[in-house]
Amino acid sequence: MAASGTLITSGTVTSITLTDNNPNAVLSIAVRTQGVGSSLTAYPLDANIKRVPLIGEQVVVIKGTSPGKSPGKQATRSYYLNPTAVQLNVHNNALLNADSVGFSGGGIGVPTGFEERDDVGSLQPFLGDVLIEGRFGHSLRFGYTPLLSITSKRPSWNAPGKVSEPITILSNGRKSGGSFNKFIIEDINDDLSSIWLTSKQQLKLKPSQKKIGDGVKNPNLWKDPSIVLNSDRLFLNARDERVIISGKKDIVNATPKWAMEMDKFFTLMEDLVSELVDLTSAKATYATGVGPTGPATNAAKVQKIFDELKKMKQ
Repeated sequence: MAASGTLITSGTVTSITLTDNNPNAVLSIAVRTQGVGSSLTAYPLDANIKRVPLIGEQVVVIKGTSPGKSPGKQATRSYYLNPTAVQLNVHNNALLNADSVGFSGGGIGVPTGFEERDDVGSLQPFLGDVLIEGRFGHSLRFGYTPLLSITSKRPSWNAPGKVSEPITILSNGRKSGGSFNKFIIEDINDDLSSIWLTSKQQLKLKPSQKKIGDGVKNPNLWKDPSIVLNSDRLFLNARDERVIISGKKDIVNATPKWAMEMDKFFTLMEDLVSELVDLTSAKATYATGVGPTGPATNAAKVQKIFDELKKMKQ
């Protein structure tokens, strides 16, 4: 049992408060420390970044200032840090045979309300990386493109330029997961949803359409800064205003039947409407059995459409 004056101790989480019935107890945990019947209540050390432990996981507990402290008094209470990586596992770090602290089964037990999985792998680390990983296959990598380090997995992206150029990858879920304490690497084609922010990397993305547009480089060939979002569905929703898409060179829409370059499309539309203006105003005519055509009754409407279209031209 830790002495009352001990500043740092550790223990096993036996319960956690996940309700807000008592505003002063949110995210507090009960921790069983060393010794029979020894326990304490601890509160999260960081109020902004929360790492919610599982029952059965180990946490480090430190003593800090109590909210009821006043000048001249040394009131303290316990605060807990992140769960200890006892199993070195990103998914579950509960102690072995933790039945006595609220688990439903033997071995690495499954706490109530937590569904354990056996297909969650950890990201392959590279020297100098900053990695943030969730328990269920979500991750954020602040990395680069190492070449010579000895690792289990290699990057799934290329770096034709400097390998030290930064890359940021936000990934949510894997189609092919992993296994206990085995490394995985992000795969832009295999991950369920992902956002890739590149600097000088080439991504091995397989576009959903073979033809993207004339002169449009495939992502495998593009090696300048880019942002790529990839999932089964993308939905852009402007709740109160516009969705604005601006491309210095062009905007391309690729569908199963069309690879439409918007700059070329609107130029063709302008040409088409211009021809309609000429025909309906009788500036251009075509022959009929009683002579050439004259002005059409809808000439003014066609001219108005053309004028509105011209206003949108840069």
